Formats: sequence, structure tokens, C-alpha cells
Amino acid sequence: MRKSLGTALAAAVLAVGGSFAAAGPAGAAEDGRPVAGSGQAASVRLICYWAHVAGIGWQNGSSCNGAVAGTVGEGRAVEALKFSTSGMSGLCARAHVSTLGWQPWARVGDGGILQIGTTGQSLAIEAVEFLTDGRSMDADAHLSGYGWQGWRSGGRVLVGTTGENRAIEAIKVIG
Repeated sequence: MRKSLGTALAAAVLAVGGSFAAAGPAGAAEDGRPVAGSGQAASVRLICYWAHVAGIGWQNGSSCNGAVAGTVGEGRAVEALKFSTSGMSGLCARAHVSTLGWQPWARVGDGGILQIGTTGQSLAIEAVEFLTDGRSMDADAHLSGYGWQGWRSGGRVLVGTTGENRAIEAIKVIG
């Protein structure tokens, strides 16, 4: 039985004790991922995401706050992504899809679901651009023939490439 998005978000928040420290400039973990700042209490910021992967379809379950969605080492393109946020005042995103180019911006408020990319067309997402309401976020993408691109941070974040025919195979996002 599939969990509703609200149930998945609530479970994710409860699983980490109901609060997160916002990602800040305090440094980076061993894997290069941004780490929490001073450890002071911050508002709960959660971003969960799901990948639609070539040859698989929608993966079971969600990935949240830095977990991998998609596949690594299997050569499978991410074709679509879904996002939902809590404590971020929503999210804007768009995808650069092979042969189609940039899709229009989509926006969702906290608790809603934003979907980018395509399903049923076998078209890879090559780049994703995120825009927040001025708050910083972080994202990293695993690209075909390249590997992990490296964390990108800011209020406007672009991962992936355009014009290189490189599919995004996996993604990690931190709200």
C-alpha cells in the first residue's frame, strides 16, 4: 500500500526527531555534502523527492534531505522527478529534457507535489534548475559518463548539463 505524501513527510520528520538544523556555511561532510551550521534550533526544512527511472518507472518510497533518488552505476536515466517540501515556503523547478529542451517553471507550496520531466516518452532529464524564495538549498547530480557533479548551493541552483547529451542518473537535494 502506498503512503500518501503527507504521511511520508510526517514520517520523515518524526524519524529525525522533528527538527533539522538548516544547512549552513559551517563546512562539508567527508562526501562533500554541506553540513549543519551552529547546531542551533532551526525551523523544520524538509524536501522529499521521487525519481522515475528508465526501465524501472517510479521508484518505491521517497528520498529526503540528501538521500539518493535514481540509480548509480546502472546507466539508467532519470526521466521525471517529483518534489514536496515542508518549512521551505515551497519550491520552483524546471527540467531540461533531451530533445525537448527546457520545460516551463513549475511551482508548489509546502505539502504539494511538483513534477518535472516526462513519463512514457523515454526522454532523459539532462539538467534541473531550482529556485527558492531566497533561502539557500543544495543539490548534486550523478551524470552519465561523468559521475557525481559536486554539490551546488544557493537560492537558484542548477545541476546537470545542457548541450552535452548527458542524462541525470541520480540526484540528491537538501532543503
